[in-house]
Amino acid sequence: MMLRNAFRLPTTSRVAAQMRPFATGEYRSTGTMTKIVCTMGPSSDKKAIVNELVQTGLNVARLNFSHAGSDYTYPKHCMDLVRSACDTHCNITVEPGVSVANNTRAVLVDTKGPEIRTGPLQGNAEIAEIADGALVEVTTQDVSSDEPPSPEGPHRLQVDYQSIAKSLEVGRLILLDDGLLALEVQNIDADTNTVSCVALNGGPIKKNKGVNLPDTQLDLPALTDKDKRDLKWACEVGADYVAASFIRTPDNVRSVVAYLERCCAALGPTHDGRHRLRPLVISKIESKEGVDNFDAILEESDGIMVARGDLGVEIPFEDVFAGQKMMVSACNAVGKPVIVATQMLDSMQRNPRPTRAEVTDVGTAVLDGADAVMLSGETAAGKYPLESVLAMRSVVNEADKIKNKDGAIVCPEARISMPSIKAELDSVAESAVRSAKDLNAKVVVCITQDGAAARALARHRPTVPVLAFCTDPQVARRLQLHRSIVPLMFPIPIDPTDRNIRMGPLRAEAIRAAKEFGFVRTGDRVVTVDRTHGKTTDLHEISSNVKISTISSAI
Repeated sequence: MMLRNAFRLPTTSRVAAQMRPFATGEYRSTGTMTKIVCTMGPSSDKKAIVNELVQTGLNVARLNFSHAGSDYTYPKHCMDLVRSACDTHCNITVEPGVSVANNTRAVLVDTKGPEIRTGPLQGNAEIAEIADGALVEVTTQDVSSDEPPSPEGPHRLQVDYQSIAKSLEVGRLILLDDGLLALEVQNIDADTNTVSCVALNGGPIKKNKGVNLPDTQLDLPALTDKDKRDLKWACEVGADYVAASFIRTPDNVRSVVAYLERCCAALGPTHDGRHRLRPLVISKIESKEGVDNFDAILEESDGIMVARGDLGVEIPFEDVFAGQKMMVSACNAVGKPVIVATQMLDSMQRNPRPTRAEVTDVGTAVLDGADAVMLSGETAAGKYPLESVLAMRSVVNEADKIKNKDGAIVCPEARISMPSIKAELDSVAESAVRSAKDLNAKVVVCITQDGAAARALARHRPTVPVLAFCTDPQVARRLQLHRSIVPLMFPIPIDPTDRNIRMGPLRAEAIRAAKEFGFVRTGDRVVTVDRTHGKTTDLHEISSNVKISTISSAI
């Protein structure tokens, strides 16, 4: 039944039915437990389609800067469409004077990173044919004025990596255009910065195509000048996440974090006077060096993206699935979100239904523990962007059901290395998740000012949705990548700096809002988690709390 539903082409009436307000006696869906990242592009840059994507499954909108220039009009347009799309918050009564965003969907800026690419071809040709066994001289010199050779060569191929001769060794491979062309290094001339190779297979090559040097330590900066401009823009407009491309070492991550912090400090508070939070850094693992240094990279990162495209070129393709499982498991253990990306429903760029292998790939990623799965060309440039999200949601929902049957309390031994206050919160979160499962609670309600309580809950892989009520929209959006977390804004005025605020009325208001949203109703059991500041007469600074209650009609 699941496959039949997943492969049904959504009709207008079907989509409308999925978006309709919930009927009396029905629960409103909190969405999938595992999150969906959608890439914005020509197929998804109109108001109507963005509204549909937000309402049918998009949790995080990805802005791809790999081919973007210095004009930020288009990415800002896409970001504004996502932020203005109507969702849950449009259906709740808000106190006078309180401004609540239409939705808490997050925006992820994906940087180009320090890539290596081919330059202009010989004779400024649009395309060059390279025959199997042809000699190819790879160089940093300008070859555009050369006469174009025959496919049998010899060829001269320009690349933009100045350390090409210093980095490579005889016998190593140079892979072109996502590995479609493979060259084996035969000789290296350091004086002319030239590498002589033989083509292991034939095929076409164009300018500005990607170049991969598997099993080679690269002499590349963590951030290019373009990356720095893009990151500064991300801070200016309040992007929630930054996907840092081609992260190879923990030093790379620290460089990105430091640059973002400098940008935010220079910009000062947000337009509404809030402290400006730097975008969270999602490190993209795309090389063998990144896999080898993964534990240290994870420690410095806010999250991880398993970027299987370049990774499948940089390491043997048969090792990709094992690397994916390793990275997902490690992220789960420390409670940091992990995105599995690339070619998840790739055929839906052209076809209205996914292949059975793609369905299995998505489902397996969820069962392995992915916090989010990502659509790239499917929603950016494909013919069926909405259908892709609906298919992804159908598969994720089914996998979530299987995942939630058992649940898993994740690595309590990791608590040993936590600071005291964080360890106490983590222990309370574990108890809350276990209690919600044992008592068949409908939801966990979490009240959080900085997102720490919600992240602690997510680490223990809840089997029910966690409604995370926030006072700052920046904090709410930064929770979107965590599995099971549904970030919401309080519809009443709250001063987050008031240390004397009473938590009892806030808990009641959170449950009242959850009822109004349609997520719970009278008779449901709810687990609440929050933290309170100690009063002057108390002997503690912060108290982490978990409460279990059944909703009465008086709420």
